[in-house]
Amino acid sequence: MPRKTREKIITNGALYHIVCRGVNQRCIFRAPQDYKKFLTILKRAKKMFGFYLYSYNLLPNHFHLYVEVGEVVVSKIMHYINSYYAGYFNRRYKRKGHLFQDRFYASLINTESYFWAVSAYIDLNALRAGLCKKLEDYLWSSFSVYFQKEYNDDLIDRNRFLEYSGEREIEGLRQDYIEFVKEESKNPPKPKFIKNERFI
Repeated sequence: MPRKTREKIITNGALYHIVCRGVNQRCIFRAPQDYKKFLTILKRAKKMFGFYLYSYNLLPNHFHLYVEVGEVVVSKIMHYINSYYAGYFNRRYKRKGHLFQDRFYASLINTESYFWAVSAYIDLNALRAGLCKKLEDYLWSSFSVYFQKEYNDDLIDRNRFLEYSGEREIEGLRQDYIEFVKEESKNPPKPKFIKNERFI
């Protein structure tokens, strides 16, 4: 049966929580080199398509992204990221066939009160999966970026994300976000916005 045509995805400032899983729940990251390669592709995609990245979490068999898109639809962005990474993975491990399960899932975040909650949910995935004892110790999550006092890279649009939440100086907002995530770690792991997640 042919795939259904995707509907046009909203652009221009739309915020998405994106989830992509390995086929049959298989690992899509087997070694540190794989995580690093994915982040390199992600950074290249940002420059090419002009979107903002606020959070990510790369786990052995799936990943989460929190993006704000501009003119380019999210499906085109994800096609680029997943295609390039799958090509790399298949070459490296001498395999054929699909790497990712179906298409990706995306939740359109259109409620301001969820802005930090989405990012915290993403950052907490590795901790809740038992992959680390402290959030800041997990190498493949954006929380380590927010935990750093100084950040000079451009993968995460940290200041833009923090400035969404107030007009205070950045350092105070950064500390507020760290505390917010730690408080969220005490709450149930399925906030309401997850119910909006849909397959696209």
